[in-house]
Amino acid sequence: MDQLIGFATALRAAGVECSQSELLDATATLGVIDLIDREQVRDSLRASMIKDPSHIPAFDRLFEVFFGLIPNDYDSDDDAEVDLFGEIEAADDLAQMIADALADGDDERLRRLVRMAVTRFGGIEAGRAVSGIYYTYRTLRQLDSEKVLMLLSQTEDGAAGELERRLSANDAARKVDRLKSEVSREVLSRLVEDRGAEAVARTLAVTLPEDIEIVRASRDELAQMQRAVDPLARKLASRLAKRHRRQVNPDVDMRRTMRASLSYGGVPVELVTKPPKPHKPEIFLVSDVSGSVASFARFTMQLVFAMSSQFSKVRSFAFIDAVDEVTSYFNSAPDINEAMKLVNTKAKVVWLDGHSDYGRSLETFYEKYGKDLTKRSSVIICGDARNNYHPPKAETLRKIQSAAKHVYWLNPEPKSYWDSGDSIISSYEPYCDGVFEVRSLRQLERFVSDAI
Repeated sequence: MDQLIGFATALRAAGVECSQSELLDATATLGVIDLIDREQVRDSLRASMIKDPSHIPAFDRLFEVFFGLIPNDYDSDDDAEVDLFGEIEAADDLAQMIADALADGDDERLRRLVRMAVTRFGGIEAGRAVSGIYYTYRTLRQLDSEKVLMLLSQTEDGAAGELERRLSANDAARKVDRLKSEVSREVLSRLVEDRGAEAVARTLAVTLPEDIEIVRASRDELAQMQRAVDPLARKLASRLAKRHRRQVNPDVDMRRTMRASLSYGGVPVELVTKPPKPHKPEIFLVSDVSGSVASFARFTMQLVFAMSSQFSKVRSFAFIDAVDEVTSYFNSAPDINEAMKLVNTKAKVVWLDGHSDYGRSLETFYEKYGKDLTKRSSVIICGDARNNYHPPKAETLRKIQSAAKHVYWLNPEPKSYWDSGDSIISSYEPYCDGVFEVRSLRQLERFVSDAI
C-alpha cells in the first residue's frame, strides 16, 4: 500500500492528475487481479489512474521505478555462463554476443548480457542523486549501438529484394531500440535498488506533453504536443461553453411573466426570463512567425482555431517585419501542417530583411485592420518582443488598446529573459491588459481559461 501511495505521489509531482478516489479505485483493483502478473498490475493501475492517453508514457516510466525492480540475480560465482563471460576481453566481443542474442530472440540471454554491460561500462556510483541518463549513455557508447545495428543488418543480408532489405533494416532498428530499452531498465533497477523508488522518482526527468517548453522542444516532443492539442482544445471549449452559460444574466420577459401570473390571481409568483444570448468575444490573433518563436505561434494558432466555435469570430495574422492576414489558410487547409505551410510560403510577412520588427508590424496592423476592431474584440499578440533594436512604436499599441476591448501579450520566454538584449516587452506592457509567460501548453491552457 505504501508503494502505491508513493507511486500516486510521484504521478502528481509529474503533473498527472490523480485524485484520492482514483487511488482508492486502484487499490480496489489490486484485490481482484493476480499481483504476480506485472502486465495485469500495470494495466489495472493505468485504467484507474490515467485519464489522458498522452500521460501514459509518464505513467509507464514511473511504473518501472515503483513496480519494475527485477532482483539482480546474476552471480559470477554460480552462473553457468561465467566461463563464457570470462572470455570476453573487449566491448566488441560483448556487442557481438548481444547482437546474436537479439537476432535469436533470446530474451533471458539478452538480459544477462545487458546486466554485464552495465556492470562493466556503466560506472554507476552508489548514493548519487542522478536519474541514470548518463549511465545509460555511457553503457551504450561503449557497446556502440551503431555497430550492433550493423551486425544485425549483416545477419539479415539474406533478403534479396528492395522491400525485403528495407523490412530487414526496420527489424534491425527495432531490435536496437529494444537493446536501449533494456539498458535503461537495468540502470533504473540498480538505482532503485541503491536509493529507493521515491528517491529515484524525484530525480527522473518525467515531463508531460503539456509541460514541454515549446520553443525548445525536439521533433519527437513536438509530435507529442501535437497529439495533445486537440484533446486540450475540446476540454477548454467545453469549459468556456459552461462559463458562457453561467455568466448570462437573463432579462425578465414582462409579457410572459404577466401571462403566467394569471394562474396566481395576477400575482407574479414565477418570473419568466428571456432566452439567454451568451456573449462570445471576437479574437484577433497576431503572431510572430520568425524562426525563434515559430513553433509557439503554430500551437497557439492551432489551439485557438480548434476552439473557434466558442468565439463569434476568429481572425489570425502573421508577421515578421510585415503583417498579413492568414485566416483563410486555416479555414481552407485540411490540417495545421498544411495551414502553416501556406503561411510560410504565401503570406507576405517579410518586408525588408526578414528579422522581427514589432513596431512596424503593429503599425501596419493598425493601419490595415484597426477599423475592424470593436469593443467586443480581444487582441492576442504572440511573440518574444525581441525587436532587433528597431523603434518599438509603443503608441501604436495604445491605439489598438483604445479600439479593442482587451489586449493580451503571450511571451514564450522565461520572465527572467524579459527586457534583456533586444527584448522591449516593458515598452508594450503598459498598453496590455495582461502580459503572460506562456512557455508550455499548460500555461497556454491557463491563459485561455483565466483571461478569455
